[in-house]
Amino acid sequence: MLNKFFSFFILPVFFFIYPIVLKTESVEHNIKYAKLSNGLDVYVVPNYRIPAALHAIIYKVGGMDDPIGKAGLAHYFEHLMFETTGRFKDIESTMSSIGAQFNAGTTKEYTIYYELVLKKDLPLAMEVEADRMGNFNVTQDKIDREKNIVLEERKMRFDNHPNNLLWEEMNSVFYRTGYGRSVIGWESDIKTYNQDDITRFHDNYYHPNNAILLVVGDVEFDAVVKLAEEKYGKIKAKPVIRYYPNQDPVYNANLSVTLESAEVKEPVLYFRYRVPLFKHISEISAVDLAVDILGSGKSSKLYKDLVLDKDIAVSVSAYYDSLTFSDGYIDIKITPKNGVSLDIVERELNSAINHFTSEGITNEELQSTKYRYKAAQLDNLSSLTNIAFFYGSHLALGIPLDEIDISYSKIGDVNLEDVNSKIRTIFSANKLVGRLLPKGGNNEDK
Repeated sequence: MLNKFFSFFILPVFFFIYPIVLKTESVEHNIKYAKLSNGLDVYVVPNYRIPAALHAIIYKVGGMDDPIGKAGLAHYFEHLMFETTGRFKDIESTMSSIGAQFNAGTTKEYTIYYELVLKKDLPLAMEVEADRMGNFNVTQDKIDREKNIVLEERKMRFDNHPNNLLWEEMNSVFYRTGYGRSVIGWESDIKTYNQDDITRFHDNYYHPNNAILLVVGDVEFDAVVKLAEEKYGKIKAKPVIRYYPNQDPVYNANLSVTLESAEVKEPVLYFRYRVPLFKHISEISAVDLAVDILGSGKSSKLYKDLVLDKDIAVSVSAYYDSLTFSDGYIDIKITPKNGVSLDIVERELNSAINHFTSEGITNEELQSTKYRYKAAQLDNLSSLTNIAFFYGSHLALGIPLDEIDISYSKIGDVNLEDVNSKIRTIFSANKLVGRLLPKGGNNEDK
């Protein structure tokens, strides 16, 4: 069970190792874990395919932690971390000088900074991140510059993309917790960020006892821990208090969001269904498989029904957002065939979902999707970066190592009754309908 309230305080000095072996068809992952005396969690995943390492620092803070009235602050802070005036005055130049691939990202739950470097350059990557962690300081001109950059990023990625705007509005309506706030931020909030907001945010979250160090690649566990102690060990832990969102209440009515834009040429229809927070990550697999059967690819039920048989849509897809501290959701997205109204598509999609709910899936369909799903996931984990993001996204949510199944072997334990039970529960509840329409267009049934 994922806790709803989380706090870290100064930790006593201790050190332990937790090894766990997970096998895939082509690679064995011998994961080892240690905790430094300042509370930094260290995870090492050896992978000897190439003489390189993916170094990542994951802070347990994301968009859901943005203060009310300061939406996007976690994402903005991610930008500022590249402008810190510690020992490394120009982080981008430093990383580029060794040919590193590096970037950062902010999600609802966490913020990650990572570098893919040659094995010999791992100490430098650690030194840069340790400097950012322990010596954060930015000047006013950089604070203002990054605020303008974020505002421009918002315009390019959202304000100029109606589909993203609709998705953002759907989140705001769907969630009644911090999950409803925009990760990139709203313009009205971004403009209010000030020095006090930045200092308070750093003091609240950017400490070793609120971070995870993850190294994947051509490395040895003992050497990584020794290096981590050298680079990060002197940074002091500080009290961290984090409030986790409550599970969202059950909706008593269907919800609807409509966005019209002159930029839209063809309408789009979304159905979003709430998926309750599960106590065990293994329960997610049953929903993953159901969604795969329903709307993943050209062999899915919805594609066959709405695109091939009824010829009313040109594309259909289903997506399950599962790794959250709150409720997840299933999004179904459909682009109608030219000349077919959204009313017709919505009616037929409702009919298809009702049939899916009442009929369920067969054992043959379940076994087939298990194979396809597992093969696709293993193919996705063919690089150091993807392996790191797989583990990082789970570890940031506090999921125990023994529940993180990179081999997807536990998919085989999912039974037909459990999948069909979840189908009936999820798709029989109230939903959110999102409509993206051309400005002034007529998309009603005639």
